[in-house]
Order: sequence, then structure tokens, then C-alpha cells
Amino acid sequence: MKKLLPLLLSLLLLPLLSGCFGGGGVPLSRDQLNTAQARFEELDRMDRTALEAHNQALKGDIAAFSESKDKTLQAEVAQNRLLLGYTWERMAAEDRGALSDAVQVYQQLRRTPYQSIALLRVAQIDEARLARERQEGTEGGAQQYRKSVISSLEALTAYPPGAHTLRRDPPVASQVPAAWQVVPVRTAVNAWLDQYYRTTWLYQVFEFLVRISGGPDRNSSYVLAIVLIAILAKLITTPFSVAQFRSMRAMQLFQPEIKKLQEKYKGDKQQLARAQMELMKEHKINPASSCLPMIIQMVILIQVYYGIRHFLFRFEGVPFLYLKSLADPDAITIGGSPWPGPLLLLYSASMYFTQKLISMPATTPEQAQQQKMMSYLMPVMMLLVMKSLPAAFILYWFLQNVLMTGHQWLIMRPHRAAAVAAAVETPPPPPPEAIQRLSQGTKPAKKKGKRRS
Repeated sequence: MKKLLPLLLSLLLLPLLSGCFGGGGVPLSRDQLNTAQARFEELDRMDRTALEAHNQALKGDIAAFSESKDKTLQAEVAQNRLLLGYTWERMAAEDRGALSDAVQVYQQLRRTPYQSIALLRVAQIDEARLARERQEGTEGGAQQYRKSVISSLEALTAYPPGAHTLRRDPPVASQVPAAWQVVPVRTAVNAWLDQYYRTTWLYQVFEFLVRISGGPDRNSSYVLAIVLIAILAKLITTPFSVAQFRSMRAMQLFQPEIKKLQEKYKGDKQQLARAQMELMKEHKINPASSCLPMIIQMVILIQVYYGIRHFLFRFEGVPFLYLKSLADPDAITIGGSPWPGPLLLLYSASMYFTQKLISMPATTPEQAQQQKMMSYLMPVMMLLVMKSLPAAFILYWFLQNVLMTGHQWLIMRPHRAAAVAAAVETPPPPPPEAIQRLSQGTKPAKKKGKRRS
């Protein structure tokens, strides 16, 4: 079960990580953006009376077709919801409560093609509210709106590179005239988020490492910062890794004793568990010590993930080898579909060799089968899940894997050499017949000569 723990933790953790960096929805096409822009500009030209009439008409259309299963009608309903939210925004100059109605309508557009525009409108609305609350000195409301702005923008960072959306300037809909612009989703959002993330300690740690690595004006400083993070993480986990190896080694040495207990209590699982615990307690073996380093590594991994996420705008446009930007996923397009890039493939290969190198010799067929499954399943699973993560995060994890594998190899090298030497120097056991004769103290009988006639 311990062998499968890394796989289970990764299966639970990595989809959450990848979901924050990729898979934000289907980007709008240029025709859809142009159509939405024309409709917004039309609403900007309406007066209060026309806006109220249009608001009622949109509500009627949504109510009439919201239950339809037709995809064309569903797309039209989603567009009408977007326009309905904007009519509430436009009328908010005389009714502040209309902004809440607009946000509520925009939130209903999640998981629709118009999600990118809706979330950006929510972020712009709540940032305007945030500024107003700060002017009025209401700190509680300001914190609420600040969290809402960050939440909306973080959801937008999940869109792939190349996705575009619509942005209004000025952001407050009641202010006219307005100019609508088609902008890249991630570039606009990451620059905006960077203003909020600058105060977080994770951001400041990365900024400090970049500064001591050569300064923010050098692209190599950002790569060196990732290298330093990987080295620091390995230094922190080294004592726990040593304890993990000692526990694994102790468990390996006592496998014959455990096997005897399994044969003795074959039909009584409870008694077997108690006997195994007594054996481990007698020899001061802690089975949980092999899991602790894994938990520590996962905690550090999550912190590094959030640090890269907070620092993502600074990684934009930073090249590394063949990569144009460390903020983008390591993917190459073949036949219109994204495929894992060289760095991700290299990481997956290192995972395979790591599993082969650090795994202890199996003592049972079931354990051998588990190790074989892990050596193939883990790299493939990582390859599929990590293809949407930024290259900066993949580079960190690759370096961490190389350092961990090298450390494990150095620790295990003397034990493997001793095992090989013992296997070479130990003479083969005598044949069973010879053992039986020696145990009985008999000598081979002499051959009788032929009697002469």
C-alpha cells in the first residue's frame, strides 16, 4: 500500500493543480467577439428608457428558451444573459443594487463560451466597488470585493495562450463614451493579478531569488531562481528522505520474519496485524516514517505551485532553451492538437528511471507487480496531467526529481554493493544428498571386487 501512496496522492493533487493553469473553457472565436462587441456598443448608445425596455425583452427571451436542449438556442440564451448583465450595469448609475443583479447574471455564465467576458466584467465591477469602499473607509466590504476580484481573475488564468476576450475602457459601465478592445486573456489578467500578488510572501520569495540571481532584467535570473528553489526544497527534505530510506531498509531486512508471520496467521488477519505491530515495536521500526517525507514534499510542492502562480506574469516572455515563455505550457502543436513538449517528455522519462532505480527488490510476486505498475503508470499519468501546467513549474519538478533520485542513489549505493558482494562471496549450498549423508555420519560404501572362481 505504501508503494501506491505517491500515485494516490498525485491522482488527487495534480488534477487540482492542472485545473488552475489550464482547461478554463473554450475560447471565443473572432466572429463571436466582434458580434458581442457590436451588441455592447449598441447598448452603450441607449438611454435609460431604452435600456429598461431592452432589459425586459432580454428577460422574456431567456425565460422562453432557457429550458431548450437545442445547442443554437442555448448559445443564444447565453449571449442574452451576457447582454442582460450589461444592461443592469448601465442602469447602475441610478441604482447601486443593479450591480449586484449584474454580477448574479454574469456568474450564471460560467462554463459557457461567454465565461471569459463575464468573469472580466465581474472583476471590473468589484474593483470599482473596492475603490469606492476604500474611499468610504469600509474595510470589511473592501476585503470582500478584493477576494472576488482575485477569484475572477484566477479563473481566467486557466485559459490557454492565444485566447482573447473583450475589455471595456473605462471599466465602469455607467461612464460613457466607452471603447471596447479585443485583448489576450492571459496577458491582461496576469498583469492585473500581479498588482494584487506583489504583497504575498510567496511572490516576494521569488522576487528575492531573482534579484540575487542577477536581477529582473536578465532572463537567466528567472531560471536560476527556479534552480535555487529546487535546491532549497531538497535541502529541507533531505533529513526526512534519510529517515524514509532507513525505514524502508529495516522493513526489507525483516521481510523473512514478516513472511513467517503471514504463514503462521494465514487465516487470522487481526492476529497477523497485531503480530506485525509487535515485531516492528520490538525492533523500533516506524512504518509511518516512510510516509512523512512524501507529505513534506507535497506541502513544499503546493507552496512552489502557488509561488509560480503568483509570479506567473513575471515569467511571461522569459525564454528557456527552445521555450519562448516559461509561463506557457510545454506543448507542441501537431495536427491542430497540443502534444507534450521535450521538457515534459524528459521529466516523464526521469520518473520512469527513478522508479526503477530507487525501488527495493521485491520479496513477493504481488510486490513485484505493484512496482512494475508504478514504473509505467506514474510517468504516463504525470505526462497527461502536467501538459497544461506552465513550463516553469515543470522545470522545477524535473530538477527536484533529479536531485531526489541522485540522493537516493547515493544512499542506496553501499547497500546494493554489499548485497552484490554477499551474493558473490557466499558459496553455493551443497547438494541435498551430500547434506543427508553428512547429517547421518555415513561414508560412501566401497565397491566390492569380483570373486574369483
